[in-house]
This record gives sequence, C-alpha cells and structure tokens, in this order.
Amino acid sequence: MRRSFSFGSLLIGLALLGGSACAHSGNAAAVAATNQPATETSAASSAAAQTSSFIQIEGADLRAKLDAASSRARSGRTPYWSAYSFDVRPGVAVDPGGGEFHGSMNSSGGTTVFVGTSNGMTVETRNLGVFLLREAGGGAVTRIEIYNLDRKREYGGYPVYWLGRAANEESLNYLRGLAESAPSSASTTNAGLLNQHATLAIAIHDDTRVGGMLKGFVKASNNPKVRSTAVYWIGQIGGETQFLADIVRNESEDEKVRRQAAHAIGESRDRAALSTLQSLYEGLPQSNATQREVKRGIIHAVSDNENREGAAAFLLKVARTDPDRESRRTAVHALGDHGRDAVIDDLMSIFAADQDEDVRRAVLHALAEIKTPRAQGKILDIARTGNNADMRRHAIHILSEIEGEAMLGELLKLYDTERSDDVRRHLLHAFSEMKSQQAEDKLFAVARGGDNTNPDLRRHAIHMIGEKAGKRSLDLLRETVESSSVETQVQMQAVHAISERPAEESVPLLIKIARTHNNQQVRRRAIHVLGESGDPRALEFFREVLKSEKE
Repeated sequence: MRRSFSFGSLLIGLALLGGSACAHSGNAAAVAATNQPATETSAASSAAAQTSSFIQIEGADLRAKLDAASSRARSGRTPYWSAYSFDVRPGVAVDPGGGEFHGSMNSSGGTTVFVGTSNGMTVETRNLGVFLLREAGGGAVTRIEIYNLDRKREYGGYPVYWLGRAANEESLNYLRGLAESAPSSASTTNAGLLNQHATLAIAIHDDTRVGGMLKGFVKASNNPKVRSTAVYWIGQIGGETQFLADIVRNESEDEKVRRQAAHAIGESRDRAALSTLQSLYEGLPQSNATQREVKRGIIHAVSDNENREGAAAFLLKVARTDPDRESRRTAVHALGDHGRDAVIDDLMSIFAADQDEDVRRAVLHALAEIKTPRAQGKILDIARTGNNADMRRHAIHILSEIEGEAMLGELLKLYDTERSDDVRRHLLHAFSEMKSQQAEDKLFAVARGGDNTNPDLRRHAIHMIGEKAGKRSLDLLRETVESSSVETQVQMQAVHAISERPAEESVPLLIKIARTHNNQQVRRRAIHVLGESGDPRALEFFREVLKSEKE
C-alpha cells in the first residue's frame, strides 16, 4: 500500500535482514533525486570510490569476467562475491538514505525496493550492483543481493571481484538463467529466494525487454516467489492491466498470485486500473473462501490506487452493501487508511446501520486512523452515549491511545459523569495504561475512595495500582491495608496487589500484615499469599508461628 514512512526505521530492519552483508553504521548516503546533477555526480564518485577497493576483473564480456573471477578465486578457502553494475530503471530506490518517504515498497527476502517520493521528489538510487555470493573455490552461486554502491558495506568479510558495468542483454540473459534454475542445495537462502532475487534484479533493469521476460516467468515458472515478484513488477512497469486482470479472474490460479495481480493493478499508474478493479470485484462470485479472499485483495488494491476520490466511492459502496461481513470490514479499514475527513459522516452512518460488531469496531478504528479532531469527536460521542456497552468500551480503549491532555480531560469528565460501573472500570483500566500524571492521580483518588467510590471500583483501582512500580503505589497499598476505615474486601484486594510486587518489597510487608493486622480475614489473606510465594522468609515465618503454637 502507498504510505508515508521514515527511511530510518526501515533501514534498521534491512540491516538486520542483511545477514553477513550488513551496512556500516556510519553516515547514510543522501537520497538521490531526479533533476539533481550535483547529487548524482557525488553519488557516482562515492560508488567509484567503493568499487575501486574491490578486486578488478578484466574480460571481453560478462561471461568472460565471471569465468575469470572464478579462476582467480579457485585457490581461496572462503566464499567470494562477484559483482557488477547495470542500467537501473528510473524511479526505484534500494537502501536509500534517511528521510520521510511517500509511496510503495516491495520486499523480496532481505531486499526492499522503494518506489515513490521524498520531499516531493522522486527517490532513486542509480548506482546499484548485482552481487553474487559463491562457494569457496569458485563454486555455485548461493546468494544474490542487490546493493546500493553509494553505501559502504562489510560484505561479510569476503573478497569482492568487481566485473565493471554489464551490458543489459548479457546481464538479463545471465539473470534469467538464475531465475529459471532449480533451487541449489548449496544455497544459503530459503528455498527459491535466490531465484526470486534474480527476478527482482531483472525487474529493475532499464530495458524494454524486461516486461516480456517477467510475463514469461508468470506463465512458465513453477517457483511461487518468482511468479509473485514478476507479477508485482509487471504492475510497476505498466501497460499490462489486461494481462494482470486475466490472472485475477483465473480460478485455477494460486490465490496469492491472484491477490498479487490485483495489488499490482492497484499500484500501477494505468488510467483504467480503478475501473478494471471495480469490474473484477463485481464479476467475481463469492462461491467459496478463495474467491472471497481474492475479492478482499481487490479491496486492498483499490485502496492503493492513486485516484483517491474514485477509490473512496468504491470502498464506501462495498462497506455499505456487500453481503460478506469481512469484505465490508476490510473496506471500512481501507477508508480509515485514506485519512479523509470527508468520509466521517459516511462511516458514522455505517456504524448506525450495520448490526455486525466486527464491522462497527472497524468503523471506530477507521475514525481513529483519520486522526482529525472531528473524527476523534465522533469516537468520543460513542464512548459517552453509545447504546452498546461493548462499543463504548472499545471506543474508550481507542481514545486512551490518543496522546494529549485534551483527550485525557474528556475521559476524566466521562468517568465523573458516567453511571455504569462497567464503563467506569474500563476507564480505570484506560487510565492505568496512559503515561500521564493526571491519569495516575485519578487512579489513586479512586483507590483511596475520596469521592464515596463504589467498593468494587476501589478494588479495581487498587488492582491497577498494584501493577505499577514505584514507592507511591506501594505506599498507597500499605495505607489501604492499615486504615481502619477501609472495607475488608478492599483491604484484601490491596493484600493481593502487594503480593504481585517484587519479593523484596512484598514479603516483609505481608509478614507484618500476617502478624499484626487486627482483621482476621486480612491476616488469613496475607498468610495465603505468603504460602504461595515460596520465599525463604515466608517459610521462616511459618516455622516461627508453628513453634509459638506448640509452646
């Protein structure tokens, strides 16, 4: 799906997935953007500096260079990389620098390719290399990676034999052989991943032959990873909406490939993409679970389409009228992902009309995703006055995750005016989860019973406080147990809460309660939880009690 996100957090994940070829933790290269010659010149210099440290291999063509590298590495005792650069498709980025990104990404194993913009400019990494890890002694390829040459890497400490720049035809032919090969038993990757990475490498070549090769993989390959990757990139290349639509319609096709084809149509910039998806959705029967899953995949694909107005209209139609509950729920979630204030009233009408609780919960989540004061106000209205207790509780839970004193203030007002103890208990739980001094103060106030609180609510607040670390919470539990004005049941809840704390805090206090408390029920409760603790100090206390009784 097209989203905005930070490259920084993604790059951490990519580094973890990169295995022995992790990136250095130094400064990230700047994102290369179109129409910026100075940046491209700097990137080219960076790539040249890195490749100059590799072992340079000469030869008449790519095949000759691969053979020469194999010959040079034959006496070595470690695996080695053979690598070359190629003509990269415009508008794609692999392992770019930090910054906010808006667009889509496709992951193939540990390699993620971005297609989109950063600060309004197309994100590109023009200096990419195909890296082939081979067995020691010049053996079989065990791994294929696509690396950004502008970012320094360790390459697992293995030598890199640099083959220079490969012509498109020889690179595509070589990679096609790897994509079509049977998975090697020597491969260090998951089954079929080497073939998948070869397919990805083909897809990001800047060559008119790529589309035909990818279609060939879809038609002939038995490797699901190869076919799925090919389908995705056919959508990115464009011009093959009908080919992809035929895959979606084909009931004998693999479900995942059908869903990927729908996704590829949604991601494409084809003007007919949205109408094609709508036609596919309306034409597919809901005869079985597979068909329904494919139709839900189409819903997700529609939500990815650049025609936001048209996509929203289709999603609303599905959310209102589709007989399949999961399809309605999926459409509602997708509307929330659009983040459009314009659909709030439509979502509220769906909430009022749909009797399915899962769909109604989805409406609450969709409103939360919109993240505007008006959307949050609608959730608050449901929390205050909804006629379904479960929906009110769910709305409170969602509101408690919204940061800010303003929303907390509304929840505090709701607690003070609410008549349902069940809803108030849920609010207390929400306060316990919020990182706010004001929320904690309210929890402590209820636990102390300063506002003539229902004893059941006091016990619930004490239970919540018992889960909080710190001197303040322990002091309140101690005060509750020691106070002569507190109901027995509330004191016993405080004893239980004390027992949930670390033994260094809880055991000495529980022993004191068991010895000296003037309420027999409270003493028994303390003795009971001490017996369950297994702590040596508790055992010694029991020995003393038994000894004194014998005497």
